[in-house]
Amino acid sequence: MRILYDHQTFGLQKFGGISRYFVELMSRLPDGYDVDNSVVFSDNVYLNGASDKLAKGRPFRHVVRGDFRIKALVNKIDSLRRVRAGRFDVFHPTYYDPYFLKSLKRPYVITVHDMIHEKFREMFSPKDKTEIFKKEVVAKADKIIAISQNTKKDIIDIYGIPDDRIEVIYHGHSCSGRQAVPVDGLPEKYILFVGQRGGYKNFDMLLRAFARIHRIYPEVKLVCTGRVFSGQEMADIASLRLENAVYRYFVSDAQLDYLYNKALCFVFPSLYEGFGIPILESFAARCPIALSNTSCFPEIARDGGVYFDPYDEDSVYETLMKLTDDSSLRGELVAKGSSILQNYSWDKMAAATAEVYRSVVK
Repeated sequence: MRILYDHQTFGLQKFGGISRYFVELMSRLPDGYDVDNSVVFSDNVYLNGASDKLAKGRPFRHVVRGDFRIKALVNKIDSLRRVRAGRFDVFHPTYYDPYFLKSLKRPYVITVHDMIHEKFREMFSPKDKTEIFKKEVVAKADKIIAISQNTKKDIIDIYGIPDDRIEVIYHGHSCSGRQAVPVDGLPEKYILFVGQRGGYKNFDMLLRAFARIHRIYPEVKLVCTGRVFSGQEMADIASLRLENAVYRYFVSDAQLDYLYNKALCFVFPSLYEGFGIPILESFAARCPIALSNTSCFPEIARDGGVYFDPYDEDSVYETLMKLTDDSSLRGELVAKGSSILQNYSWDKMAAATAEVYRSVVK
C-alpha cells in the first residue's frame, strides 16, 4: 500500500510536534507500506535528518524577501501534481489546507492535533484561516485520527462528527536510548519550561508564580527552551525582578534530555493541549512533572504528575512549592512516570495508523 504525505507541515515548521509526528509515522510504518511525500523545499530538521527515503526535500534558507512564498508555492504545485496523478492508495495531508479536495480521487485520512483555534479563537488573528480550513478538511475526511480522547471529544462537541469516524491514536516519544548531552552554564537548581510561550501556553502566569518561589528560594531558577524572549516577556521578567533568575537555551534533543534530567521539575502550565509530548519526554528523562488539570493532561500523565489550576496563580505557586520542597514526592513521580511511559511509543502509533489506512481502502 502506498501512502502519500504532502508538504504542509514541513513548509511551516523547522521543528515542532506536528512535523516530528509525521516523520516518525513515515519512518515506522510496517512492512507492506510504501511512503511518498511531496516536499520539494524544506528546512525541517526532522525530515532532513531522516533516512534518504524520507528526506526528499532540499534545505531552503530564508535569505531573500518573499522566498517563503516561493517555497510554499512550489511545494503546493508539486503536491497537487501528485494528488492528481493518483499513484497512491491513501492520502494523508500534514495540515488543514483544503487545496487538494477538488482534485483528489483517493481516500484521505486527517490527523487532528488539537482544537485550539476553535476553543481559543480570540488568541489568533482574524486573518488566520486554520479554523475555516480545518472544518472543511475534517468534515470530508474518510477517517479522522485524534491524538487523545480529549481531542476526540472536542471534535465531536464542536463539529458534531459521529464517534465511529474518529480513531484515537496516542503519540510516542523520541527519548529512549539517547545519550544526554550536557548544557553549559546551567544553574544548579531550576524549574524547567519547554517550548512556545505565547497565549494559551500561559507563560505569564508561570512567571508570576515562579517569582514568589524565587523570593523564598533565591537559588532556584527558571530555565526555558526555544525562541528568544520577546520584548513583552523581557519587560515582564524585569518588572518581577527576575533578570538574573530566568534563563533561556536553544538546545538539541539530546541536550533537552539533559535539561529534563537535571531539573527539580518540569512545569507544563498550558490552558490546553491536544496531547502534550513534553509529558512523555519528561517521564523518559526521569523528571518530576507539575502540570495543568485541564484538557488532555490527566488523560496522558495519569497519576504521574501533580496538578494545578492553570487559571489560579496560588494553585500554580503551591504546587511548584510542594515539588520544590519534597524530594520524596519527586522520587514517587519519577517512578510512576517511568511506568506510565510504557503505554506510549511511536511504533504503536505507526501500527495503529496503518490499520486506519487499511480501513479506508475499498
